[in-house]
Amino acid sequence: MQEQKSKWVKFGAIFAILIMVGSAVLVGLLLTDSGSSDKTTEFPLSDVSGTKANFTFKNAIDGSKYLPEGALNITIQTISPNDVFDQELQTIFPGIEADRHMRVMYSSGYVDYFSLSNGSNASIILNESRPQYDSHEGYNIIFKNPSQRVVAGNPIILASFFNYAIDNSLARKVVDVLSGKSSGSTDFDDILSYADNTEIYNGITMFKASEESNYSKYYQRSSHYENGTFQLETIILNPEMSMKDDIEAFSDNGVESVTVSITENGPAMKIYITGTDYIPFATKANELYNLASNHSA
Repeated sequence: MQEQKSKWVKFGAIFAILIMVGSAVLVGLLLTDSGSSDKTTEFPLSDVSGTKANFTFKNAIDGSKYLPEGALNITIQTISPNDVFDQELQTIFPGIEADRHMRVMYSSGYVDYFSLSNGSNASIILNESRPQYDSHEGYNIIFKNPSQRVVAGNPIILASFFNYAIDNSLARKVVDVLSGKSSGSTDFDDILSYADNTEIYNGITMFKASEESNYSKYYQRSSHYENGTFQLETIILNPEMSMKDDIEAFSDNGVESVTVSITENGPAMKIYITGTDYIPFATKANELYNLASNHSA
């Protein structure tokens, strides 16, 4: 069972990477740090004065309420102590104990939200002896390096903007939502209204398709349950008839020990792939990804 679970975690990470759009985002593996210095300081985030982030998210349905508008894609993954992602996090926020990670892509950069567990008391690695702040709406936004800002609290929020971005106020936009000055994102409310409201998953990812695609938005949740069952929940919003026909044909092409069910509800087409044997399940799940890719420009 443990071997099978390890295979699923690996598959889930690869599958999430495959369906990302926009800039190359390696979910759960890379957190860019453009600052470098021979001398660094470890500063406790609990020592940051001012208002701090204070909310929880169990999935994308409640997490999206705290995001600035303009999101292009969202990924959420669970984090286990000492896994690869946790080890990477420790090099950026020593002492952090995070159980979930949400990354949100924007045209100007991306924002990472790290949900803390067990009263985690994390620090931040800085190139100065004391942090530099940008005070905004009662929050002290930490200047981590020229292209990254940090908002302390739970979750810890890391805003990174692209070098070419004209607008690098992403962290301020995050704070505007937290403070109530701005409303949270509605970018994926339509497709999320059809998603299962569950906190049992390995990973969730969703994105806006290009204008040339045969659908408008894509959502998937991958789960491995305690009884050994693997499940992939996929929602495709506004699929054109050619895509619907291909999905129906995909479901008719059965694989042993794997079941595929399809339902339509208004503009949403929902597909569940369920199996107890990893290899045929992963094969069928990858087929669905390839099908979606063939309908994307």
